[in-house]
Order: sequence, then C-alpha cells, then structure tokens
Amino acid sequence: MQGIYIHIPFCHRKCGYCDFNSYARMDALVEPFLEALHCEIAQSPYSGERFDTIFFGGGTPTYLSGDALAGILEHLTRQFKIASDAEITCEANPGSVTREQLQLMHRAGFNRLSIGVQSFDPDELQRMERIHSPDDVTQSVAWARSAGFTNLNLDLIFALPQQTLERWEANLQQAIALKPEHLSLYALMLEPNTRFYHLYRKGKLTLPDDEIQVAMFYSAQRLTAKAGYIQYEISNYAQQGYECQHNLIYWRNEPYLGFGPSAVSYKDGKRWTNIKHPREYIRRIAAGEPLELEWERLTGWDSVAETLMLGLRILNGVDLATLEARFGLPVREHYADTIDALVRQGWIELKDSSIRLTQEGLLWHSEVASAFFEE
Repeated sequence: MQGIYIHIPFCHRKCGYCDFNSYARMDALVEPFLEALHCEIAQSPYSGERFDTIFFGGGTPTYLSGDALAGILEHLTRQFKIASDAEITCEANPGSVTREQLQLMHRAGFNRLSIGVQSFDPDELQRMERIHSPDDVTQSVAWARSAGFTNLNLDLIFALPQQTLERWEANLQQAIALKPEHLSLYALMLEPNTRFYHLYRKGKLTLPDDEIQVAMFYSAQRLTAKAGYIQYEISNYAQQGYECQHNLIYWRNEPYLGFGPSAVSYKDGKRWTNIKHPREYIRRIAAGEPLELEWERLTGWDSVAETLMLGLRILNGVDLATLEARFGLPVREHYADTIDALVRQGWIELKDSSIRLTQEGLLWHSEVASAFFEE
C-alpha cells in the first residue's frame, strides 16, 4: 500500500502543548500557500502511481474553506491513481468547522474525519488553549453524521496538567457516548519549544505522576474494550474494520508521499522532509528551488530496525519471516540475543516467527525499539 499526506500549516491559535509545524495569524499566506501546494503536486515525479490512502493533517486543515480542501483533493485524484476504495481523511477542529464545510467535503470525496477533541473538561480545554467547548464537539459530530460521514475518529489526550484518573475516565466516557468508529488516545508529551515544556521546567506545570499515567492507560484499555473497541496499536482503538489504514502504512514502514511545508516522504528507501516555514516553502516553489530540508537513504539493517520499531507499535506485532523476505537479511539470526533478552525481560513475546509487545511491553515501547537499534 501507498499513502499521500497533505500538510496544512495554519491554525486559529497555537496551543501550549503543540509542537507540530503550525502557525497562527498568517491569513495573508493562505492563497500563496494554496498556489504553491498545487504546484508541488503538479510537479511530482510519481504522477500516475496508485495510492490507497490520503490524509490531510496540520495544523488545522479545516482552517481552509471547504472549496479549497475539495480543490486539493480533486487535484490529487487527477494527478495520481487513487484507489476506488481509498480511505480519505481530514483532521477537523470542532471549534471552527461548519456544517456547510463538512457537507462540501463529503461530497468532494472525503470519507473519514478526525476530530481534535483532546478533552471534554472546560478547565482542561482552557489550560490547553483550545478554541472549542465540549458542546462544539457534540455539534461537530452531529454535523459530520448528517453530512454522511460514517467513519469518525476522536482524538483525546490524557495525563494533562492537574488531570485526575476520574477526570480522564469521564472524558473518555463522553467520547465513547458519541459512538465514533475510532479513538486515538495519546499521553501528553512535553516537547521542547512549547509553552507547556517551559512552564514545566520552571515548576509551574503540575502533571500526573507515572503511576497515575499508567492507570490512565490501563483504564483506556478497559473502557474501550467494554464499549466494543479493539486496541490495534499502542494509542489507537477501533471498531472492527475501522482501523486507520493511512497510519498503518506508517507503522508498516510502507511508502508514502508528503506535500506541503514539513511534509515527509518515504519512497524507494529514501526519506526526505520539506522545508518547514510556509513563507520559505512558497518562495522556493516560486523560484523553482528544491523543497528538501533534509534527506536520508535507509538501507540494510537500518531499514530492518526501523520497520521493527514502527511495526511493534501494532498489537499484532511483526512477522520476522516476512521481514526476512522483504529485506533479504537473516533477521531472526541477527536479533536472536536481543529477542531472547526482551522475552526474559517480559516486554515481548515470541510465537513461531512473530514477535509482539506484551501488556507490560506496551509501556516500554521506546526501550524495546532502542534495543534493536543497538545491534
């Protein structure tokens, strides 16, 4: 499978926890950005290839008008061979999306919506600097359903400042009550260059301790399972058949193209990243200059280690025999000692030729991944 990612870098407000490549108060760049984006798509050397998923992320894609989003999607369908059953996702902010916008997007071909809820608690939303209210979420879901969307994801974050286990469970219960097909439940990460990070360093941000964060993770597993969701990845839960196909491409380390500022592409063993700032992105397009900020070519054991790192996020794990056939390398022999050590540690389990994280290992994915890179 292959996917396409479109990065929309604009937001109504930069949230205190956000480290994504996004910018507020840049309305003057929207039209030049759209022109540059269409130009980048038109110049792709992979024109005519088949792709199975499209994902509009950001930033806030719904910062753009429904017509603009529909225009980008229409261009992609002309430029590439998009599978007839392709999953086509757009992220949406419940504080700004409109009924008319969602109707237009669905008519244009978007068939999956990912709504950035983060929390249903007004105080938590205020601390996070979100622009929406809990009622906005309910309204957005209702509008999406009436527009025809039958595949909805809700994003939530746990381990927020001052959050208790009870408050997290109440958030999750409210999300489940809206009956989305998919839930993405992530622990807060303090990224450098964010306001939250600097507040924490100054002792002005109180976060739940490790024990409570683990309890929050386990409560997410319990409550989603009770509601009929299947945990198929460390942070993602879906009703049967509604796993996010685009993200599975990433986790399986399969090819994808990225368009827009900071977008990443991975094709034929090469990975490259576009220049980040929208203004410089626009300038380079206009000047006919390369967009690459950085690139690397992944070969041999580096590719294997990265595929293991990503694939172990999926609860079904990684089949080592398939990996050997894919890369032509003796994976089981090479990692025999590492696998044995991780099994004894209780972090992975080995069955036939497959390895996967244990329940405890789900909490230690980064350490497990590091072990394979150290070989």
